[in-house]
Amino acid sequence: MKKRWLATGAAVVLSTTLVAGCGGQAPGNAANTSGNATAGTAPAGQVTITFYEAMPGALGDELKKLTDQFQQQNPNIKVELVYNGSYTTQKQKLTAAIAAHKPPTLAQVQETWETEYYNNGLLQPVQDLLPKETVDDLIQIWKDDNSYDGKLVSVPFNKSAYVLFYNPDDFAKAGITKPPATWDELEQDAIQITKATGIPGLAFQGNYYTFEMLLRQAGGKVLTDDQKQAAFGDDAGKKALSFMRKLVIDDKAATAIGGNAYLSDGFNTHKYAMDLDSTASMSFIKNVKFKVAPLPGDVQKAVPTAGTNIVLFKDATPEQQQAAAKYLDFLISKDNTIEWAKATGYLPVRKSALDDPAWKAVVSQNPNLGVAPGELENAYFSPRLAELYSGQNDVTTQIGNMLAGKQSVDDTLKKSVDAITQALAGK
Repeated sequence: MKKRWLATGAAVVLSTTLVAGCGGQAPGNAANTSGNATAGTAPAGQVTITFYEAMPGALGDELKKLTDQFQQQNPNIKVELVYNGSYTTQKQKLTAAIAAHKPPTLAQVQETWETEYYNNGLLQPVQDLLPKETVDDLIQIWKDDNSYDGKLVSVPFNKSAYVLFYNPDDFAKAGITKPPATWDELEQDAIQITKATGIPGLAFQGNYYTFEMLLRQAGGKVLTDDQKQAAFGDDAGKKALSFMRKLVIDDKAATAIGGNAYLSDGFNTHKYAMDLDSTASMSFIKNVKFKVAPLPGDVQKAVPTAGTNIVLFKDATPEQQQAAAKYLDFLISKDNTIEWAKATGYLPVRKSALDDPAWKAVVSQNPNLGVAPGELENAYFSPRLAELYSGQNDVTTQIGNMLAGKQSVDDTLKKSVDAITQALAGK
């Protein structure tokens, strides 16, 4: 869907039954008992692959367009797109398919799901199935996000980074001539816009992921380096929560969006003048003028990434693996990753694409698309531990209580640290 921070399915720990249901493979990089495909090998004869996806509306139309082009070029390969709606439904359908011993060939997944599938031996790493030049050309943050144990397991697909969206008309009304680059400037601009326009100057999602972003910008981190303990019960954690609370409660210059609401919906209906959101939201804003700018920072820049990866399940036959690899290589080819980014607001996933004249022409026509690639040197992805899911939800609840004025920053920080600690302990 539009953004990862909202569309999260339950992180289900796969049981031994599910592992057995997908061929009983050992965890990690165990070989497929039916044999592995060879990189760059074209499948002989007709072959059908299934792809569970969750791309709605215009995003789905663009995916179908690319898939049709692939099938025209490869008439012996049929790609069955299975649209599952939201990521929550996607996760449910995948869990059911694995339990029924019928996983799809390919699926869009979030990182925590991928970690579960990988640790339970359900995935076929793609590094040795894709051409070396494709693997080497992936933008580093996406390559890292798709790798386990030093090997590329999946491919990045609908990937985005967060930026500051702002309404230039509201900036003009408030006498602001440039977007904010720091927390202090963001706060002052939000206050100034609120006074000048009567609408909140800023909106953000009142959840764990906004907290993680601000925590990192304040110089902190969620977990210790060994990922076994919470690491944010410090000054950086308190500073991040205090900033959220000050904007909403003290300054009354920001609104925190909760539940299943999308930030782009409120921005598109002019309910606020700025928001911190994924580049993928660009394709959903039709009714108001907007520009984007790099995210403001505090002691450092920190830019969340979002979107999904595509995994290949080990139960695929060698012929299906070959066909799937050919399809994946097509989807993320230099030309197609540029076309996908142009049509959707997601980002190119290959280094060569960012230097290509075709991409530079796209950015020349729509400068908003050129902002996020410049942020990638400061980009991060959240810890991929599936057991964090319940703790992240609890942190979101605590933040909601704080922003509703029901508890202090100190209490929120303590309860949030406790929530992550318990989640890591499996409680």
